[in-house]
Amino acid sequence: MKLGANSVLFGGFDMEAAFKHLAMAGYDGIELSAIDGMSRHLLLDCWRDQVAEIKRLSSDYHLELLAMEQPSQDPARMEQAFQAAVEIGIPIIN
Repeated sequence: MKLGANSVLFGGFDMEAAFKHLAMAGYDGIELSAIDGMSRHLLLDCWRDQVAEIKRLSSDYHLELLAMEQPSQDPARMEQAFQAAVEIGIPIIN
């Protein structure tokens, strides 16, 4: 079993703060928040620009990319989330 937490908990902070503090707390992985207006960690409109940073943070902080939270049911938004998840290596979209 792996224990993870959602980056939305760090909505007022940048993505690295989420990785850093979850690693310090002993979590095994992270669920990246892609919720517009709530936390802007995974930005689906420009996700390609974030791939290298996300992979670096995952490696640097030894946190597995467990899932992505993306609540929109808009087909275009869902397609962006699917494409981002595949490229980044995120196995689950919630």
